[in-house]
Amino acid sequence: MAILPRFIESRKYAPSNDYWYNPFSMPTSAGVLVSEKEAMKYLTVFACVSLISGDLAKLPLNLYRKRKDGGKDLVTDHKLYDLLHNAPNPEMTSFNWREASQGHLLLWGNHYSYKETDKTGKLRALWPLPDPGQVQVKRRNDTLVYEYYVDGEKKIRTRDQIFHVPGYGFNGLVGMSMIGLAREAIGMGLAAETFGSRYFSEGTHPSGLLTMEQDLGESEAAYIAALKASYAGLGKSQSVMVLQNGEKYQPLTVPMEDAQFLETRDHQKIEICGMYHVPPHKVAIHGQNSNYNNLEQENSSYVDSCLMSWFVRWESAINLQLLSEQERRSGLFFEFLVAGLLRGDSQARAEFYNKIFQVGGISPNEIRSKENMNPDPAPEADMKYVMLNMVPLNKVMEVAVSQDEPKPPTPEEEKEEVKQFFRDADFRASAEKRSIQMRDRLARAYRPLILDAAKAIVSRETKAIKNRIASRAKGSDKDTMSDYLNDFYSKFPEYITQRIGPVLKSYLSAVAEESFLEIDAEITNLDKEINEYIDRYAERHTESSIGQMTALLEGKIEDLETRADEWMEKRPGKITDDEAVRASSAAYSWVVFGAGLSLIWRTRSGRSCEFCKELDGKRISRGQSFVSGGDEINPKGGDGPMRFFGTKKHPPLHKSCKCYVTSGV
Repeated sequence: MAILPRFIESRKYAPSNDYWYNPFSMPTSAGVLVSEKEAMKYLTVFACVSLISGDLAKLPLNLYRKRKDGGKDLVTDHKLYDLLHNAPNPEMTSFNWREASQGHLLLWGNHYSYKETDKTGKLRALWPLPDPGQVQVKRRNDTLVYEYYVDGEKKIRTRDQIFHVPGYGFNGLVGMSMIGLAREAIGMGLAAETFGSRYFSEGTHPSGLLTMEQDLGESEAAYIAALKASYAGLGKSQSVMVLQNGEKYQPLTVPMEDAQFLETRDHQKIEICGMYHVPPHKVAIHGQNSNYNNLEQENSSYVDSCLMSWFVRWESAINLQLLSEQERRSGLFFEFLVAGLLRGDSQARAEFYNKIFQVGGISPNEIRSKENMNPDPAPEADMKYVMLNMVPLNKVMEVAVSQDEPKPPTPEEEKEEVKQFFRDADFRASAEKRSIQMRDRLARAYRPLILDAAKAIVSRETKAIKNRIASRAKGSDKDTMSDYLNDFYSKFPEYITQRIGPVLKSYLSAVAEESFLEIDAEITNLDKEINEYIDRYAERHTESSIGQMTALLEGKIEDLETRADEWMEKRPGKITDDEAVRASSAAYSWVVFGAGLSLIWRTRSGRSCEFCKELDGKRISRGQSFVSGGDEINPKGGDGPMRFFGTKKHPPLHKSCKCYVTSGV
C-alpha cells in the first residue's frame, strides 16, 4: 500500500508536465479523495465558485464598434450579439451558459464549447462540453485538436470548431486545474469537516463526572434516570445539585485541542478564499479583514483583483475566436459592462471630478470617458475650464485683463490683413497640391491589389464562358448560351463583392481617413457609403459583361470567345485605371460633402482632354452633379459632342480620365 505514495512523492512535476492539466483522483495527504466535483462539497469552494460565476454571468456582455474619436457604439444587429448577450443555444440563456462555463474555469481551469455552424459556415449556436476534465488538447501537424467522448464515441475537433477559454497555465494554451493546484488545502478542509461531524455524532463528550464509593449495581439505571429528571435540560441548567450519597461532582471543559480544531477550519477557509482572490466577507467569513467601514474598499478590491482578470480572459477569447480578423480590424469588439460594479462610492467620485475640473485639470469628455460614456461632440466638451465664470482655460487672460471694446485696425494692420489673405490663398493652393499627391500615393499603393482582384474576376468569367462554348450542345446553341449567361451573371455579383470588396473597402477607407485630416473635419462612419459603392461596382461590372456578350449572340458564337480573350488581355488594366480614380474621388467627395463644403473639378495640366477642360473649376454642392443624364459637352477642338446618359458626381468623366476633385467653401 505504501508503493503508490512513494511513487507519487518521487515524481517531479515540471510546469509543462501533463500532471497539472489533467483531472486529479489521487488521495491527498489528509487521506481525502479530491476531484473537481468532490471539491464542490466543501462549502467554501462552492461559495467562491458560485459567487464569481454568478457575478460574471449577470453582467451584460455587449458588442461595440470603436469610433475614431476614441468612443464606441453598441452594435445589436450582429448575430454574435444575440448569441452571447441573450441565448448561445436554443436550450440555455446567456446567464446560464456563462455561469456554468465560468464554473468550469474555476474548477478544471478550462472551458470548452462546441461551435455549431450552418451550411455557410456561420456560427449558429454554442454548446458547452459538460466534462472539461475529459477533453485532451493535442497538436497534430502544427494544428491544435480537441479530443473527447460523447456517449462512448470519440470526437476529434479542430481549433475552429471549439470555443476554448483557457485559465492560468504555463503554456498559454491550456489552463491548469485549480482544484488540482489546491488539492491538499481542500483535502485538509474536507478532512476537518468530516472529523468535526464524527466528533459530535459518534464521540463521547460528558459535561462532568460523578464519583461514589459504593457500586450501585442493578439500581444504576434508576439512579441515572432520577438524576436526569432533576437536573438535565435547558430549564434546569442553573439549578443547585444536591448529592445525598457521598457523590463527588467534577465538571469537564473543552480541551485545547478542540479549540485549535476550530481555528484550523477557519484557516482552511481563508486559504480557499485566497486561492480564488475572494475577500472572505464575500462568502460570509467576517474577521479582522472586514468591517462596515472598509467593506466598500473590499468590494472594489474584489472587482479589481478577482473579477477583472476573468473579464479580460473572456473578452480576449471571444474577440480572437468568434470574431473574424476583418471584423476586428473594422473596430468590432466584445466587452463586459462592469461600470456598475465599480461605482460603489459615487459621492467620492463626483467630488474628485469636481475638484480637478474646477482647476482645469480635466475636460468634460475626459470625465465622460472615465464613466464609460461616449464623448460629447460639442468642441467645448474637450476644453478645460477654471472658476472664472467657467470660461475656457485658453481665454482666461483675455477675460481677466481686458474688458474694453476692440479698437478699429490701423492702416498698417489693414495692410497686414490683405497680405495674410494672399498668404492664405497660397496656403490653400499648397494644401490642394498636397491633397492630390496624397491620393496619388494611395492609388499607387493600391493599384497592384486592385489589379490582382480584377484579374481574378475577369479570369473567372472568361473561363466560364469559354468552357461553355467548348462543351456546347448542337442545335439551339444561341438560346442555350443566352440562358447560361443569364444564370451565370445572376450569381456573379456575389463573387465580385467577395473578391474585390475588401480591397476597395480598404482603399476607400484610407482615402477618407486622409481626407478627414486634410480638411480638419469631424470623423464620421462611412461604412454605408463604402458598402453601397462596392455593391454598385459589382452591378456595373456585371451589366457591362452581360450586355457585351448578349449583343455578340446576334453574330457568331465564336465572337464570344474572341471577346473573352480580349477581356483577359486588357480588361484588368482598364478596371484598375478606372477604379483608382473613381474610388479615390468618391471617398473624397463623401468627406467634403459631409463637412458642408463644395466640390471643385480639377484637370491635370498637359494630360487632360478638351472635354475635361470644359469642367475645370466647376463647383457643386451636396445633391448636385457635374454632368446629368441628357447633357452633352462639345468643346472647341474636340471631335464632336460627348453625350451622357447618367450623372457624373466626380471623376472619371470617361475612360482613362485622370481628373480629380478638391474642396472649396
